[in-house]
Order: sequence, then C-alpha cells, then structure tokens
Amino acid sequence: MKLRSKNFPEILGIGALLALIGLLLRFSLPESPRWLISKGKLTEAERIVEVMEKKATSKLGNLPPLPNIIQPYIAERYSYLDALKTIFSSSLYIKRFGILVSMWLFGYMTVYTLAAGLTSILASLGFAPPEAGMIAAIGVIGFILVPITTFFVGDRLERKTWTVISVIFTIIGGLLIAIAGTNVALSFLGSIILFYGFNLWVPTSYAWTAESFPTRARSTGFALCDGVGHIGGGIGIIAISSFIGSLIASGVTTTLAIEVFLLIALFQVISTIIAIAIGHRSANKRLDEVSP
Repeated sequence: MKLRSKNFPEILGIGALLALIGLLLRFSLPESPRWLISKGKLTEAERIVEVMEKKATSKLGNLPPLPNIIQPYIAERYSYLDALKTIFSSSLYIKRFGILVSMWLFGYMTVYTLAAGLTSILASLGFAPPEAGMIAAIGVIGFILVPITTFFVGDRLERKTWTVISVIFTIIGGLLIAIAGTNVALSFLGSIILFYGFNLWVPTSYAWTAESFPTRARSTGFALCDGVGHIGGGIGIIAISSFIGSLIASGVTTTLAIEVFLLIALFQVISTIIAIAIGHRSANKRLDEVSP
C-alpha cells in the first residue's frame, strides 16, 4: 500500500509535536551549578544545590561529609580546544576514549540495524509487511520499560554490567521472533524483549561515557565518543542489512532466521566484551574520583 501525500502533514505534525514537548521539558531542567558559578551567579547555584541535597537526603538519609581532597572550584573560561587538550594529553583519558569509541561503534551497529531496519528484516524473513510493522510497533513497549528500569535500579549495578544484561535480552528477543513462525503472540513477546534489550544498552552507556571524562571536558568527551560511534550505525544499516539480504535470497528457514538475529546481536556482543574486559568502574563513585 502506497502512502498518500495527504498523510504527510499528520506524520510531520507528530514529529513536530514531540520536538515541542522536548523543548518545553527543557525549561524544567536546572542549570549546572558549576556553569552558574563560572558566570558569577552564586545565589542561583546555591539554590539548585540545596534542592539536589534535599532530594538526595529524602532518598538516602543523611549525606556523608565531603572529603577534604575535593578542591574548591575556581571559575575559569574553558574552550573546546582546552577540552580536547585535557582528553588527549592524558594517557588515562586517551585509553578511555579508545575503549568507549570502540564500544559505541560496535554497539550502534546492532542498535541502528534493529531500530531502523527491523520491519524490513521481518518482511524479508517471510512476515507480511503489515504484520512485520505491527510486530515492530508492539516492540516499543520494551523501549518504554527501559527508563523505568534505569530510574529504579540503574545505579545498583556497574554501567558495564548493564551491557551484559542488555545483550542477553537482545539475543533472547531475536531468537523468540525467529522461532515464532506463525505464533503472533510469541512474535510480539520477542519484539518487546528485543526492543528492551538493545535500548537498555543506550542510556547506561550514555551515563558511563559522560562519567568517564572530567567536568571541564565532559561534554566534549561524550560528544566525540558518541559522535564517532554513530559511524558504526551507518555501517550497520548499509553493510549488515545488505549481507542479511544476500543470506535470505537463498530461502528463508527457521535456522536462517536464528542466524540473522544472532548476526545482528553479534556486534552488541563485541561491544559488551570490550566494556567488560577493559572498561573501568564508575557506579556509586563521586565524579571527581572517577575522572579527576
């Protein structure tokens, strides 16, 4: 069925509405106290810190005293070049940059292939296009469960441990879809688990990457790792999808469907191995401890 031109205003309108909601939510986000101090707005910075302390106290009880090793913050101008120098003049941060870029490159191969191409993959495996689209749409439920998980239990485990958990769900979800056949309920369940798995990898990796660089270069370090990592997503869409197409051309079987989903998950597995094998710890530590 071809999409009629009159449908495009509704499609574009949905995207614009979501962007507007995101813009409105930004007004409720507090400014960084460090940034406010750098601008001489000490009263505003103190007010935000007080709110943060109250919220932390309500959840954790009495907060521990600040250690003496923390140095007072001195407001200074810090350029993008200064941030780059901070990262690439330190063996610690160069190593982290290499680890995180590699993690993102391989991880995004799986994420992009599933996020952008799942419906096409399902159709190639023999699902009718409307059925393939419905299976992928139901999978969004798994996406919704991700922020709930990270909100309540995200800080209870190391960031890199979550990469293991997420890839396990990705594999289980893909295998369920592959063996479901005409069992629509099993396909829906597999899709939900699949979406939960490859999307659970994202926010924990975001947090881990941001924590891996010092405050003065945090946004730059994160942007570089995530930005370069998106190249892997492009490779995934082009190379992996083409390879899957060549495999399916010989005929679709349950075994082949299993192999397809295992192939897609393989790159997330590689990403997880990198994180677990040589990645550092950061959960439940002060940022100045993790990234001095």
